[in-house]
Amino acid sequence: MNTKITNCLLGGALGDSLGYPIEFMLSPTEVYHCYGVKYLTFTNFPVRPLISDDTQMTLFTALGLLAPGDHLTNLWHSYQDWLETQWKPDQTAMAQPPRSYLTSYPDLFNSREPGRTCLQALAHQVPGTLSKPLNNSKGCGALMRVAPVGFLPEPLAVTIALGARSAALTHGHPLSSLAAGFMAGLIHSLLGGAPLTPATVHTTLDFTIEHLAMLPARTTFANCIQTAINLTTNSASDQTNITQLGAGWVAEEALAIALYCALKYQNRPLQAIEVAVNHGGDSDSTGALTGQIVGICQQDTNWLPATYLKRLELRELIIRVANEFT
Repeated sequence: MNTKITNCLLGGALGDSLGYPIEFMLSPTEVYHCYGVKYLTFTNFPVRPLISDDTQMTLFTALGLLAPGDHLTNLWHSYQDWLETQWKPDQTAMAQPPRSYLTSYPDLFNSREPGRTCLQALAHQVPGTLSKPLNNSKGCGALMRVAPVGFLPEPLAVTIALGARSAALTHGHPLSSLAAGFMAGLIHSLLGGAPLTPATVHTTLDFTIEHLAMLPARTTFANCIQTAINLTTNSASDQTNITQLGAGWVAEEALAIALYCALKYQNRPLQAIEVAVNHGGDSDSTGALTGQIVGICQQDTNWLPATYLKRLELRELIIRVANEFT
């Protein structure tokens, strides 16, 4: 078992499930009205932790990458399987034979607030590319699923390029591809032993800008990353800082929030995830991204919240998929 990969996927699922119930809630008052607490944590979480489309698509990404053949083609086919789980009752109703064993898990046949861009792009039946985008969407739906690209034993430049191209399958805005390329590269570097520091973030950013030089909006993207780093050192509250970074509905904002939380609380990974979900935006995605980043930095599993994890939906499947990369 590769513990760091397991921690990455479990960390992502922890953040996803913690933020999923409050994704569309705009204030602590609204959270309190529904759950009896103003600030969700792993110890006061009042319901069974369920994964959203973020973890679903991350698992389909992982299995697509493990299939023999061209990675992008396999990802597209794997996402077609995921698409059917969003509107079919079970594996027997699928329109084509499934590409992996994921569709043998009935709990994956649940529509958990999937992004409209992902649904529409996959239903279009023709994948987008960096040179021929399907749309102008920079929603975070391509970013939150990309972490497994960083598990592949490829050079950093190849990893960044594949992350960006995987985003373009469904999301056409250059900021989506830049964010996904960066995230894949960061996961790759952290898996290889690089520390989670501003220096590592800057190195990954430089590689991303260099190897995706054909994409516009690189300056905008770099500014978002730098702002996230800068905010980790000020004295303002986390809520105030996260508000400056955005709500997380679009790729560069979701990534910036995750980097802020992961860098500021890297020695307290559970707190990093909790901070990442308790805001009035895309809580499950920012939580998932933060969990993936802080998770892959952990050398053992002692950091995981045992009681919460025991109740986590599809926990054993997530561990199984992680083990496939060993």
